[in-house]
Amino acid sequence: MKSFRNVTIILLILLTATARAYPSGYNINVRIAGLQDTTLLLAYHYGNRKYIKDTIRVDAHGQGVFAGEESLPGGIYLVVMPDMDYFELLVDREQYFGIETSADNPVNHMKVTGSAENEQFFEYHRFMNQRQTASSDLQKRMEENRNNPDSMAILREKGMELDRQVQEYWNSIINDHPGTLLANLIRAMQNPQIPDFEIPPDARNPDSLRWRMGYEYNKKHYFDNIDFSDARLLRTPVLHNRLEHFFTRTIMQVPDMIIPEAIRVVELSREDDQVFQYVLVYLLNHFERSNIMGMDEVFVELAEKYYLSGEAHWVNEETIRRLRDRVERIKPNLIGRTAPEMRMRNPEGDMVSLHETEAEYTIIYFYEPACGHCKVVTPRLNELYRQYRGRGLAVFGVYIYGDVEEWKEYIGSNDLEWVNVFDPQNQSNFRFNYDIYSTPTLYILDADKTIIAKRIGIETVEQMMEEKL
Repeated sequence: MKSFRNVTIILLILLTATARAYPSGYNINVRIAGLQDTTLLLAYHYGNRKYIKDTIRVDAHGQGVFAGEESLPGGIYLVVMPDMDYFELLVDREQYFGIETSADNPVNHMKVTGSAENEQFFEYHRFMNQRQTASSDLQKRMEENRNNPDSMAILREKGMELDRQVQEYWNSIINDHPGTLLANLIRAMQNPQIPDFEIPPDARNPDSLRWRMGYEYNKKHYFDNIDFSDARLLRTPVLHNRLEHFFTRTIMQVPDMIIPEAIRVVELSREDDQVFQYVLVYLLNHFERSNIMGMDEVFVELAEKYYLSGEAHWVNEETIRRLRDRVERIKPNLIGRTAPEMRMRNPEGDMVSLHETEAEYTIIYFYEPACGHCKVVTPRLNELYRQYRGRGLAVFGVYIYGDVEEWKEYIGSNDLEWVNVFDPQNQSNFRFNYDIYSTPTLYILDADKTIIAKRIGIETVEQMMEEKL
């Protein structure tokens, strides 16, 4: 019992000491020469957006205090001046400090008191600005001497030396200040160093093999330098930018390749619940809104695996209902799946089957006569059909409404000789199965009625048919 009491006293002393070292709340004293009697904003990054946290009025000397009773979540914050120019601060453990600078050159004139983190942050900014200036000058000299091999060799060596200086400086911060926000930021911004692979001398295509090995290595190690347990990275642009670059520029834009990588990154993000939530929301929204054909398959996979399974604990029932509806509408018409059957009536009243329409390629065209864009697409699609119908192209034209006279008049006025059908009672459930919410909507099927393209413009349809037929 005595031993337990002693441990309790020691813990209380430690907690009290910690509380004194880092008091609750924040107090950032700001003085900016060149400003007077105006408003300053304290904002913060959250992913690729910026949000306002606090507003103050500075006096005739440009002085004011951002203060609050609750400590700020760690991250990069912005002091926004009246002309919307801003400079950034690091906010982490030290939240009682002062800064003094000028409005015309805040980084170079910055003086910090009470925050070693921000002293280092602005030293980092000044160092990087100097190296950037040196790099720009070097690039200019290389452009001037591009026809002088000897000078170019010397200038390239100087460029490599600049890179070495930057890397050494970064490494010194990472090694000397592990776990700090600045160290984690610098680590997170670094790409994996791709090794110089040994290519077998008998390789049939060494350049292609080297590229492939580099691609696979980069994909596997791209997130090695990201600390997914560090929620402070959410209040910086770095984590968002790394996700954006990886999923749009680093890996091939093919659903089968993206899906396992998306799941891998989500699983990595489980180290912190806030990071897990951000990564999952970002990926779901990114692939739901993607303009790249086929990315809806990634959206369906993520929605089913994490949202509809109940793992996205922050989502309300209405959002889940909306997601379930979207998934159910998209799944039947994913690329690579057999197109849902449609049995509809032609102008003579006979039933016509999509699956029984024999063709090397079938274009399904959902349209309405009053649709402005349909008035452009219909004649171009009709011309394409006439050009390639002898080579195996069919068009299954679906009028989405029920006005028979309007439909027949449209067929006649446009001289449409393809398969013309309609389903006024929606007995085929085409609106749901093909996710028809706007017109025109175009699908392309192969000979087995497998969907090979969807929701594409007439220009893409023309290009694909030209390539295939």
